[in-house]
Amino acid sequence: MNRTSFLAAGAAAGTAVAVPRFTLAAGPAATVKIGFLESFSGVFSDLGACHKQGALLALEDANRSGRVKYEFVYADDASKPATAAIEARRLISQESVDVLFGGTSSANGAALSAVTLDSGIFNLLLGPQDSALTGVRASKLTYRFGPNTRMLLAPVLRRALALGKNWYFIQADYALGKDAYAQCSDALRRAGGTEVGHDILPLGTTDFSSVLTKVATSGAEVLMLCNSGLDAANTAKQYVQFGLNKKMKLAGISLEDIYYKALPLDAVVGATFPVLWAPSVSPAAEKLAARLRKGISGPISGRHYLGYMAAHSLMERIATAGTTDAGKLVVAFENFSFPAAKATNAEYHGCDHQCAQEVYGGASVSAKQFEKTQFMYDIIAEVPAAESDGTCDSPWAKAATAAMAAQHSGARAGYTPKTF
Repeated sequence: MNRTSFLAAGAAAGTAVAVPRFTLAAGPAATVKIGFLESFSGVFSDLGACHKQGALLALEDANRSGRVKYEFVYADDASKPATAAIEARRLISQESVDVLFGGTSSANGAALSAVTLDSGIFNLLLGPQDSALTGVRASKLTYRFGPNTRMLLAPVLRRALALGKNWYFIQADYALGKDAYAQCSDALRRAGGTEVGHDILPLGTTDFSSVLTKVATSGAEVLMLCNSGLDAANTAKQYVQFGLNKKMKLAGISLEDIYYKALPLDAVVGATFPVLWAPSVSPAAEKLAARLRKGISGPISGRHYLGYMAAHSLMERIATAGTTDAGKLVVAFENFSFPAAKATNAEYHGCDHQCAQEVYGGASVSAKQFEKTQFMYDIIAEVPAAESDGTCDSPWAKAATAAMAAQHSGARAGYTPKTF
């Protein structure tokens, strides 16, 4: 499949939904430069494009109210960690951005956390999902908005185990794939299930025929996908081509709702995957969906939601802090609870810098139902925000607290934080 077929062009934005007003001290207006570093090319570019569309609408809404104005300064990480680090340094030293924002790849997220800590700039990760980024690899100047792998799997694994306990794993060879496999295989083992096969493939694989030939004779009851993006979409499409949908169930860590055109929906009805967000989960979600539809052509997705709500929370916290000072922004995010267009409030945990938020499990719908709802999943399970990632007494939170306590952030050379 051609990735460009999934990149939707953003339409002109319409009337905004209500956004909390910023209360600021008197003084001249300020313009905050947000370094938007994202996968605008490479293997994750389709997801990065959705993030950008959502974030641009949040930018429009924020700039309609309050004294502080915001602008995005873009950089493309090309879905590669080394490029992410280079571009982050360019944004900091040459573009003089005030904060950094964005990201899809977990490997890129880890690279950015190291650069921003050394450079003394605040960083909000948008979409990377490797659990370690808010665990043993947590960084004191970096928060993460999007759910981590552990959170995403919570509403999915119980249903997947009910579908059968003989699993075949297909895993992408990168951070998310390794994290997902470790957690899924552990859940299977604890439930008394059997791993009948496990193949690790390079990120960006398009032909899964050699692996699916083995899957067909493995006796698996569930094909568990520990990959994401187009890798997962291509696997699911070829799973149907091999007739495996008539022999076993399909589940996994990520089958993005933006791939509705790529999949034979009627052949994968009931496939079980995490859902980042859906318009149906609350009245607030319906309201945000209406806003997104006015600015985005075609069906809206959980990735559009991530882009909008992550950017919105970042700009709200900058305005509330009254400064772009990295240390003060960290404090402004600590234990901040806010309405996140879901059924319950989200909260940025100060102990591990993860945004705890409501998470969902979904079952993929038929083509007829998609035509009616314009959304690829029915919500079949949900975990409220307060339960989504444990407490600060959780092992991963304690590991994050310890990691951050041992860190020393650098001083940003030649930079004076903006205040307003």
